[in-house]
Amino acid sequence: MKKFAVLLVILILILPCFGCQTADQAALSQVEADLLATSQNLNGMTKGDGKALKRYYGLNINDFQEVLIYVPANYMDVSEILVVKVADSAQLDLVETAVDTRNAIQQESFGGYGPDQVALLDNYELKIVGNTLFYCVSPDAATLKDTFVKSIKNSQ
Repeated sequence: MKKFAVLLVILILILPCFGCQTADQAALSQVEADLLATSQNLNGMTKGDGKALKRYYGLNINDFQEVLIYVPANYMDVSEILVVKVADSAQLDLVETAVDTRNAIQQESFGGYGPDQVALLDNYELKIVGNTLFYCVSPDAATLKDTFVKSIKNSQ
């Protein structure tokens, strides 16, 4: 009888660990698929990697859980997307500072001769949902932000 009681207590303590896990936010691959479906190939942007993250934002890709980056297709474009999923919410401030710095540098670069680019840079979208930051400069920035939010929320 005592063995049965001990086994029952152990079972009661362990059982919640198996079936009651909360769903984590969407993998950025699903967010990317949703963004691509919304904006048809993200005109004016090409997919970047860790080198692009370092070059454009001064951030190391290995410091974050997941990173999705699309950079301008040529030097006269300013359209870009950055989605960063962090392990620690304190990292969000670091990423937000890098985004602000990038935007300021771009505005300074295009300030004298690129009024269309500056207008896009002025109307960028920045959104944080949970532990994921979204930054977008694009004519479709508001739509892409909404798609990002829906994609993240649908996975929770």
